[in-house]
Amino acid sequence: MSTKFTGDIGEQLAVDFLKENGYKILERNVEFSGCEVDVIAEAYLDESGNLIKQNPQNKLVGLIRKTLKVPQKTKGERTLVFIEVKLRYGDSFGKPEESVTPYKVGRYITCAKAYTSQRNLVNLPVRFDIIAIDENGIRHIKDAFTYNDAKYPHATW
Repeated sequence: MSTKFTGDIGEQLAVDFLKENGYKILERNVEFSGCEVDVIAEAYLDESGNLIKQNPQNKLVGLIRKTLKVPQKTKGERTLVFIEVKLRYGDSFGKPEESVTPYKVGRYITCAKAYTSQRNLVNLPVRFDIIAIDENGIRHIKDAFTYNDAKYPHATW
């Protein structure tokens, strides 16, 4: 089984999990600044950082609102969530989340900055999560890293 196929399976499991838990998927497999983000989602959080599930609407109501440009009522603070998905079979290489290296964190942060800048979303809170999938199930690690965790290797010339 190819790593691309395995990654696609993991991403679909993660997207399904996120949707079931109240996240809105904005984009998948987004490339910016030489890095790919697996999933970009939108979440609405209360003052304590807990997810507020938005009221689902049927497709017809959504289409009418969009056509008439009626804003959707939401509760909480909108947050962009950049999500790295890691799927592992067995534990011979460690836990899935352990494979997110400081360099990968740096690339994710660079990508998030480019994405928010290009989409004019610079004033929105951003969070970085990991969805780890293995034989024990799905683990959603919220705030897995922050802007301050980025580390880039020094160039050797």
